[in-house]
Amino acid sequence: MDQRWVELARTLRSLGLWQHLPEDGAAAAERKVVEDEYPLGSFGDEPGGTWFFVDGESMAEGGVGRVLGKMAPSLGTYGVDLQVRTVSMPVGAEEGDYVVEINGRRCVVWTPADWAAKRAWETATVRPLAVVNDLLAEAGATPRLFTLRAGSDDATAWLLDPRVVAAIAGSGLLEDREVPALAAHG
Repeated sequence: MDQRWVELARTLRSLGLWQHLPEDGAAAAERKVVEDEYPLGSFGDEPGGTWFFVDGESMAEGGVGRVLGKMAPSLGTYGVDLQVRTVSMPVGAEEGDYVVEINGRRCVVWTPADWAAKRAWETATVRPLAVVNDLLAEAGATPRLFTLRAGSDDATAWLLDPRVVAAIAGSGLLEDREVPALAAHG
């Protein structure tokens, strides 16, 4: 057994990664990491609460409000009363910018240039989540939204304590692509 997995599991437990689970569930999740299972794989099958699907295609095609709406109850527990309004949603990518307001803050979800550079799905995922991270910071909350596979149709967003992500990254046990990335303004 690689002792680094044991140390990672203990660290993640001490940081409260599985605090939303019953005690036996948290213990089982810790054991799975000790046995070298992916640390964020022990949250159950249903999204919500701690993790969310953020399909890049759906986000880019006008779904930002719907996707963020699914996060609203969890964000509310951290003092963020999420309000999303679509400002403009062009029919075609060449017809203008897709813009939303998140709690009154203008967020350019994508531009025609993002489509031309083949990054519209990614920007449609990361830019709105970065605004939500700003709101979390202003609310004094510890968790932030981190993404895995941002811009893909199987992307996820994780509402995590940044120390959890630092522990996962610092363990040296996972490839960079397996470590969630902070949704930040680019």
